[in-house]
Amino acid sequence: MNKLQKLIDKIQNMENIDNFIDAKIIKTSSIQTAFWVRFKCKYGCGGYNTNLNCPPYTPTPEETSELLKYYENAILIKCKDPHLPSQIALDLEKIAIGMEFYKAISFGESSCIQCKKCNLKLCIHKDKVRPSIESCGIDVFNMVRNNGYNMVEYDENGKRTLNFFSLILIQ
Repeated sequence: MNKLQKLIDKIQNMENIDNFIDAKIIKTSSIQTAFWVRFKCKYGCGGYNTNLNCPPYTPTPEETSELLKYYENAILIKCKDPHLPSQIALDLEKIAIGMEFYKAISFGESSCIQCKKCNLKLCIHKDKVRPSIESCGIDVFNMVRNNGYNMVEYDENGKRTLNFFSLILIQ
């Protein structure tokens, strides 16, 4: 078993992951950035300009695109709980660094919830938060589709379920 697969297996052994669904190794070539994604953050999300892991404080789509050039692989994490993927990604990033994947960096899901109000100057929880995927201009819907997942799923009764994702760049 290769080291990347061992990282995926470590998720299975983490505590309190009842709403974890799946994780898979993906190619960074399946990840695209676009200006419109960040524009939707600005004009469609209440998190804009309220915390340091949302725009305008996060990397731009251009910076993220440049970052992706330094990675061949990533791990895409799928969960039912909107806050769980961020925690799993952060935990897995730390495990990956311990396994000598020193370039590992994670992206969370949605706005930060660590503080009631962010001071917007200096994060006091840098060890617990990472920028959200979409805040960096990553087209999450496209990335998810490119890798065999769906953002929204329906059961046999037509009940709609949202899936939530986080990402770890790894090399």
